[in-house]
Amino acid sequence: MLLAIALIPAIYCYIYLSSMWNTYGKVDHIPVNIVNEDKSVVFNGKEITIGDNLTRSLKDKDTFDFEETSSTKAEQRLHSGKSYMTIIIPKDFSKNATTLLSSHPQKMKINYKINSGQNFIVSKITTGAATNVNQKVSEQVTSTYSKVILKALSGAQNGMVEAGTATNQISSQSPSPQLKAGTQQLSGALLSGAARLNTISKNDQTADHLATPISEHLTDINKVPNNGTGMAPFAIALGLYVGGIALGTMYDNDPRKKPTSALGWWLSKASVVTTVGIVQSVILFFTLTKLNNLQVNSQFNLFGELILGSLLFQSLIFCLSTLLGGVGTWLVSIILVTQVVSSGGLYPMQLVGHFAQTMNQWLPMTYLIDSLRSTISTNLSIQSDILIMIAMIIGFNALSIAKFHFVMLHEPLEI
Repeated sequence: MLLAIALIPAIYCYIYLSSMWNTYGKVDHIPVNIVNEDKSVVFNGKEITIGDNLTRSLKDKDTFDFEETSSTKAEQRLHSGKSYMTIIIPKDFSKNATTLLSSHPQKMKINYKINSGQNFIVSKITTGAATNVNQKVSEQVTSTYSKVILKALSGAQNGMVEAGTATNQISSQSPSPQLKAGTQQLSGALLSGAARLNTISKNDQTADHLATPISEHLTDINKVPNNGTGMAPFAIALGLYVGGIALGTMYDNDPRKKPTSALGWWLSKASVVTTVGIVQSVILFFTLTKLNNLQVNSQFNLFGELILGSLLFQSLIFCLSTLLGGVGTWLVSIILVTQVVSSGGLYPMQLVGHFAQTMNQWLPMTYLIDSLRSTISTNLSIQSDILIMIAMIIGFNALSIAKFHFVMLHEPLEI
C-alpha cells in the first residue's frame, strides 16, 4: 500500500504531462469552416478569383483542419461545438479587390465567427489566426496591384521614349509639314503616357486601401466576458470532485450498528453523503453567483447541476471505497488527474493525447463540464448530459448496495 501511495506523484505527472505534452503542436487538428461565396471577376483581361485562391491556400496549410462547406452546415457545426471558427468570404471579395486603384476603392471584407463559449482557450488561438489570414490576403493583393502599377509606369516610360524619338525627329526636320507631323507624334506619345498613369487614382483613400486592403468583422456567437467565466465549468467540476474526496477520506463506510438489510445500510450512509453534497452545492452556488458574480443562462439549471455533480462524485468515491477499500481510495486520486486531462475542461479533445481522447466518454466529469458549459455560455441542450449523470449515480449506488449485500451474506459484521 505504501508503494501505491509513493507511485501517485509519478502517475499523476505522467498522465497529465503526456496528455498535454504538445497541445499547440496539434492545432492543425482544430476544425475550422471555410464558406467561400466569392464570385470571380475580370480585371485587366484576367479572371480574378481571390476567394478560390485563399480557400486553396488555407486548405493546403496545416495551420488548422480547414473544411470548405456551406453556410448552413458551417453554422450548425459552429453552434454545436463541432468546429471552433468559421471564415466567410463574401461574394464581392474579388470585385472589391479590383477597385483599390479606382477613385472609389472598396475594402475587401472577411467575416469571422467564433464560439468562445465552447472553449475559451481555443477561441484565443483562432482569433489570432484571423490576423494571419488577413496578412496572407493583403500580400496577395499587394503583389497583384504592384504588377498593375509597374505596368502603368512601364507604359508611361514607353510614351516618354516615343516622345523623345519624336523630339529628335522634329529637331532634324526643317520643312513645315514634317514639323507639324512630329509635333503631333510628340503630343500623342505624351498623352499616351499620361493616360496610362491616370488609370491609377492618386487620392488618400486609395493609398489607405492599398496599404490595408482587408477589413475584418469578428462575431462571437457565445461571447465569454472574461477568463474566469470561460474556465468556470472546469473549476466547478474540479471543486466538487475535491469536495467529494475530502468527505470520502474522512467518512467511514462501516455501520455503527448491525444493519438489517443492505438497503438500510446504504441509506444510513447515503443520507449523510447526500446531505453534505447538497450543503456543498448551496455554498458553491452562493459563492459563484454572489461573490464571483458569474453570469449564466439559467440559475435554476446551474443549481441543479451543482447538486447533481456533487451527488455524482460522492457516489463514485463512495462506490470505489466500498468496493475496493484502500485501493479504491487510491484510485480516486488517479481518476482525478485522468478527468483533469480527459474531460475537455482545459483543452478540446483535438489537442490532447490519445489516452485522454479515449477516456473522455467514460468519465463523469466530461458530462458535468459539458452541461455546465451549456448553462453558462453555449445554451445548448443538456438533456443527454443530465440523463447520463443520473444513470451513473444510479449505477454507482447500485454497486455499493450490491457490495453491502455481499458483505452481509458472506462476511459477519462485528459492531
